[in-house]
Amino acid sequence: MRHIILLLLYFFFLTFPLLAQETGVLYFGKVNGKYGWSENSNDIKAWKYEGEIKNGKPNGTGVLEYNLATYYGEVKNGMQHGQGTYTYKSGRKTVGEFRKSKPWNAKKYDKNGKIEAEWVKGIKLKKVAQETGVLYFKKVNGKYGWFENGNDKKDWKYIGEIKNGKPNGTGVLSSTFGKYSGEVKNGILHGQGTYTYKSGRKRVGEFRKGKPWNVKSYDKNGKIETEWVKGIKLKKVEIPPIEEKEVTEYKSYKIGVRALLGNTSGKASTSNSSLSLIWENYGLGFNQMSFKKTSSKNNVYEMKDSSLDLSYTLDLSFIIDWTVTAGLGYVYGGKGSITSGSSAIKYETESVSGFGLFGLLGMVWEGLEGLIGVRYYSTNYTDFNSTNTSEVLSLGKPYSISDAQLVFGLGYSVLW
Repeated sequence: MRHIILLLLYFFFLTFPLLAQETGVLYFGKVNGKYGWSENSNDIKAWKYEGEIKNGKPNGTGVLEYNLATYYGEVKNGMQHGQGTYTYKSGRKTVGEFRKSKPWNAKKYDKNGKIEAEWVKGIKLKKVAQETGVLYFKKVNGKYGWFENGNDKKDWKYIGEIKNGKPNGTGVLSSTFGKYSGEVKNGILHGQGTYTYKSGRKRVGEFRKGKPWNVKSYDKNGKIETEWVKGIKLKKVEIPPIEEKEVTEYKSYKIGVRALLGNTSGKASTSNSSLSLIWENYGLGFNQMSFKKTSSKNNVYEMKDSSLDLSYTLDLSFIIDWTVTAGLGYVYGGKGSITSGSSAIKYETESVSGFGLFGLLGMVWEGLEGLIGVRYYSTNYTDFNSTNTSEVLSLGKPYSISDAQLVFGLGYSVLW
């Protein structure tokens, strides 16, 4: 078992260096009398860019910091080009598609999320008066719905356009986990928008039925974390300028590792530990369980088993940075012993069978994952033989261990 764990850890740390993404920092300012992009600048009015770079200019995705505003999104040759969000220091925002630093298919909102202007294919449309207001999403009489009154600290709050008693159009949706500014349909994120977590992370682009459709996710420093194209999770990789090749795209995968521990004590003490590798939503791991009990007749029972774990994780990070995991363990080996309190004869067996079931709830932050859950195990031990004689211990039925145990752990995952 120790060799297997070391092999898994070796594989994880061996692949870790491959996960780095090519990024950098550039400044746009006056150098030797000319404006341009450079790695350093003494110009106090210089713009700052942090993100993907090609041919010495911002190309790909990143963050542009101007004197009075900040842009998160796609850039081309130093200009806003593609999906992005332009945020003024006053709190106003322009969200959608840009071309050559100009709004193409985009909407502009005031600091309260009310639409101010709209561009379709580069043409600015006239502002049309629409019904606006405030709604709260909460539970009343056992059912969730949208209501005109609520608690700002507890309930989800929406400020913006309303139709048929629900958020429809454009507005701002706030919860305890973050804030969304953009288009909504029947109270669900649908259209162009920006979801900002309290940690500073952002998701910018097009949403459909509450899920990312054509969206990019950025960490608090503006570095791209994840990308969705037509609902499929992708990642954009910038090839270094030396190669003189085009930017390529490929599907990315989330890989990670989890470690869990559990322990109970009393008349019988039980402990278990597990290590798992995670690939996307699927997990493969190994678990070891140890059990010890002394009976009223001073008989000592010591049991150990090893199991292979398979699991599936549901990622809820779009709504809240949580994960829910369900798994099954198959006992493939182990060892048990019973020592008689009266004769001191020790009986041992390696005939072990059983299974385990477990469920986990995880809280995710910047790739780290805190885990808590319950593991249920049921193991049978048979054919106990004396270690000193040929005597066989007759129990009449298998010695069984069945119990549920609280487990805690940590996980870490990255995109590859």
